[in-house]
Amino acid sequence: MSEALKGALAMMLACMIWGLSPFYYALVIDVPPPDILAHRTLWSCLFFMGFLALRGRLSEVRVALTGLSRLSRTALAALMISTNWLVFIYSISLGRVAESALGYYIFPLASVVLGLVVFRERPFALQWVAIALATVAVSVLTAGFGTLPWISLTLASTFAIYGAIKKRTDAGPVTSVAAEVLLLVPIAAIWLILVAE
Repeated sequence: MSEALKGALAMMLACMIWGLSPFYYALVIDVPPPDILAHRTLWSCLFFMGFLALRGRLSEVRVALTGLSRLSRTALAALMISTNWLVFIYSISLGRVAESALGYYIFPLASVVLGLVVFRERPFALQWVAIALATVAVSVLTAGFGTLPWISLTLASTFAIYGAIKKRTDAGPVTSVAAEVLLLVPIAAIWLILVAE
């Protein structure tokens, strides 16, 4: 199996899991979103660290956090993804699933903007057509809300910035996510010990 096919299948599976996750969050709607995020952070860290330990790759996490440049990129990525997670969980608890879904439709367009501005990428003619069609579709959906969809815009922007940071990260995907959640663990632990009910 080619790496491209593996990547496509992994992306499809990830999107399916993410798409079904509102059903799970609806089951724990009585739990405050920050508590859910704190638990998600702690258990994610244990999972990723365990996975890397079994493969003898724990040292990669230390490398990913070595140096001011790597550390600052990882910290900013952690901030973006944790904000994204928290807003997504909040949207489910508020019953605004459609608005959160719109955010993930806007996300590719936000990524295109970052690609144009930050990475100086230039789409082909057919890509511009696809971008225009997506823009029209998202504009129609956004207008249907009748108000500024702050949840959608926050999810789209944080995820797009996260993707841009990851593009500049030299660590592998598992290692970089492990490093991100490791940085978030102290905050999650303090929250659960001192704040959570």
